[in-house]
Amino acid sequence: MEDRVRDLELMSQVRTVRQAAIEESRAGRLASVFSRSEGDERFIYVVKLLDVHPQLGKVAGRKLLASLGVSSFDCVGDLSPELMERILKSVGEL
Repeated sequence: MEDRVRDLELMSQVRTVRQAAIEESRAGRLASVFSRSEGDERFIYVVKLLDVHPQLGKVAGRKLLASLGVSSFDCVGDLSPELMERILKSVGEL
């Protein structure tokens, strides 16, 4: 039973981090999320962040990922620093 409680707490923490990252991206602060790519943010799908970014939206974000060769299922932690930089330039954050 203790394992289940621990797992539920961990999932709750991951959900909280994901929601905070999505809110930051929605506010146009994607660079802030990318700067924490070694933490729990590394598990967030990049497409989720681009879908809500004010410079992109759902269709443009997915087109950008496709043009960079990034899968819809790639997480922030899967991106190289070069890819992060190219995405940030595309959304006007660099």
